[in-house]
Amino acid sequence: MERNVDSAAATADALRRLCGTVMKTARQELMQHLSEAGSDLSPHQFLVLLRINERTLTLGEVSREMGLDPSTLAPTVEILVRKGLVQRERDPQDRRRTPLSSTEAGKELLVHVARRDERGPFYSGLAALGEEKSQQLIGLLEDFVAALNPPSYPEATPPCDMPTHKG
Repeated sequence: MERNVDSAAATADALRRLCGTVMKTARQELMQHLSEAGSDLSPHQFLVLLRINERTLTLGEVSREMGLDPSTLAPTVEILVRKGLVQRERDPQDRRRTPLSSTEAGKELLVHVARRDERGPFYSGLAALGEEKSQQLIGLLEDFVAALNPPSYPEATPPCDMPTHKG
């Protein structure tokens, strides 16, 4: 039994280390890309806008899907609203519900800053893995995120602009 605990602890430590490296690289790469595209968005603002652009969501839904506390997300959404990139809507069925959606300016910005090249460590790393292993990695990470805390993470969401695994 002691050996299994040690093995699990070593695995958890290795995963923490690797995730830290991946997140640092993802943030640096995204910051550089946004800067080169002439955007004043932070990586966090960009990822929130990207998520809201996919479909209309409430703050709570964005929070759950991104694994962030609503109190952390609210100031980011407010900045995006002030910049005219996100709008708050009214739900005619439920006045308490405030859906968020991308404005035309938000959609245009996302088109403008969309990745059109394959430079950077994420692309070269995924290319080195190949398509099959890249999709396996995404699938495993989605499963892992879902297993972390199912009520808080109903849908695994990649923290970067990588495609999601769908089978």
